[in-house]
Amino acid sequence: MMPKVLASVAAVFLLLSYTSCTKENPRRSETKTITASATPTATSTSTPTPAPTTATVKGGSTNKWTDDASGTSTTTIKVGGTVTWSSSGGIHSLEAEAKTPENGCDELDASKFDSDNFSGTETVTRNFNTVGTFGYHCGRHGGSANCKTAAGVGMSGVIKVVP
Repeated sequence: MMPKVLASVAAVFLLLSYTSCTKENPRRSETKTITASATPTATSTSTPTPAPTTATVKGGSTNKWTDDASGTSTTTIKVGGTVTWSSSGGIHSLEAEAKTPENGCDELDASKFDSDNFSGTETVTRNFNTVGTFGYHCGRHGGSANCKTAAGVGMSGVIKVVP
């Protein structure tokens, strides 16, 4: 009798093992392992564009300074470079923004930076021989530059002089 019981138990065990391994068993839980492989990203081998040695800024009838290259009121120039301002509408002048802890601007020598009024075909050119971030505004229309945010209010602008 014992061999029959053992044979029956073995048959039931094999039957249960077989049914638990088939797809038709709804109670079977299936675990999938997904291995993700990362696709290599392209690494740029190009070097950043160096800052220009010349820049042009226009003051227009909208009373905003606009750098020709960036289209914003921020001009980036290489140390030793020159910036030329022109008027595409209205009468303007340049005034250095005083250095304050709030605006984060570096000191710009007003005696060498500030200009008389200019308009039409007149231009004002300044050379920048010191690395730093300098703020300025129009002496006729006012404004206040913020060198920390490279923004400002009114007719103001920021010059970033880089090595």
